[in-house]
Amino acid sequence: MKNFIYLITFALLVTSCSSILDEDAHSVAAETFYNTPEEAAAAVLAPLHQLRGEFAGMSFPTMQEASADYAYGRGSWTEMSDYEGLNTSSSVTRAGTIWNNLYGAVRDCNIAIDRLPDANGMNEAQKAAYIGELRFIRGFAYYYLVRLYGGCPLRTDKNRKEYNLAKSTPEQIYQFILDDLIYAAANAPEKARESGTPTRYAASALLSDVYLTLKKYDEAATEAAKVINSNKYALTKVATARDFDKVFGPDAASSEEVFYMKNENSTGNDGWPYVMICAHPKAMVNGQHMLSTGIGWYGIYTTSDNEFIKNWDERDLRKELNLLPFNFGLGDKTYLFSKYYDPNALGKNGAGNDWPVIRYPDVLLNYAEAVARKAGGATDDALEKLNTIRRRAYGLEPTAPSAMDYTMSDCPTLESFISLLVKEEGYECMNEAKRWMYLCRLGVASERIEQYKGKEVKAKHMIWPIPVTEFNYNSEMDESKDQNPGY
Repeated sequence: MKNFIYLITFALLVTSCSSILDEDAHSVAAETFYNTPEEAAAAVLAPLHQLRGEFAGMSFPTMQEASADYAYGRGSWTEMSDYEGLNTSSSVTRAGTIWNNLYGAVRDCNIAIDRLPDANGMNEAQKAAYIGELRFIRGFAYYYLVRLYGGCPLRTDKNRKEYNLAKSTPEQIYQFILDDLIYAAANAPEKARESGTPTRYAASALLSDVYLTLKKYDEAATEAAKVINSNKYALTKVATARDFDKVFGPDAASSEEVFYMKNENSTGNDGWPYVMICAHPKAMVNGQHMLSTGIGWYGIYTTSDNEFIKNWDERDLRKELNLLPFNFGLGDKTYLFSKYYDPNALGKNGAGNDWPVIRYPDVLLNYAEAVARKAGGATDDALEKLNTIRRRAYGLEPTAPSAMDYTMSDCPTLESFISLLVKEEGYECMNEAKRWMYLCRLGVASERIEQYKGKEVKAKHMIWPIPVTEFNYNSEMDESKDQNPGY
């Protein structure tokens, strides 16, 4: 239903831990593949398929959301809400699988980036466009790797046949990310070739986020402005909370989509299993089960006692969209997260909702922050971008001034404007696996967790352990020196 091709072909998708970066299995196929547009298109889908494992499936979104200031993990996910690091086999295994997914995507990108310049069935512009897509995916994967694990081996198309590689510094990895995304922003297609493939605007949007991380605010504003000024994206207008299903529902095709991980519910195995984490077997949305089969693990939740939730204006349609009152045994103050539901899902892994990795509101928030930081405080331009998001949240025309608008008197200092951004980002992007990394980037994660959840964030919780398998199979990595502190 989403016209997304899930490629599973010969040796491209080998995913065992011991061979996740082993190139020998690809050597014969690589010599005869990547020559035609059809083969290049398949090469782009291969790393996207790698990301559809635990990274884009269940573990990464749940671990991120359970760490957010507004949410709590339940069962085996509780550890993420304790903020003492990854101390159980469940969380360590999940982190290791996410590492493998991300490096699996890097591997598949490296092979294709290495081979595509020699393709004899495409012109130079075509090859550059496909390589642009692949370099976006590779830069995307490394951006998550460096934020989750810190320094790590930098595997590229130039050294792809070398397994034993020392850990590169975060600075080296960020420069590599920038190089990839700058290339992608200049060469990837303006319009997605397939549903879910990256564009140059997705690259600019991600670049704006990377530049904010590196405190390069002028560059961040410039890249976000490219997306805004393209006039290819717009906020979907809503009048009721469930009108947001046009953005987040299983059949959504939204003008807000910049880069999504695509899912579909025509079979029981091609959907988004994260919706299973949000659902409860008896929970109903619009009179229907959150999943059609009446199943759910309700691995994350929140409560009305959380101050972030308590302070949320009832008139804001996003509150009803995101929070479903439901008592699953912890009292009558608990909420399930109901942004995503799919009454026609086929089985626990069958929800058709997409993961909205980069939406247009993310770009507006990045732009507003970058402009304000450049100016040393809120500007009319920055406030307008924030108010555009806020108006839509109340069912108003996004581009027309309203009584709900923030004004300069609401944010007389840069710090007060950033506080408004933090609040609106939480309400706008709730349950999208963005909040924890957003708070970490701003340097306010520990403060927010203390304020809203009464927990102390241990230093080791800020970065995940490098998997033991990396030390077992990579002789240039020494666990005694290269493992992250606390592990």
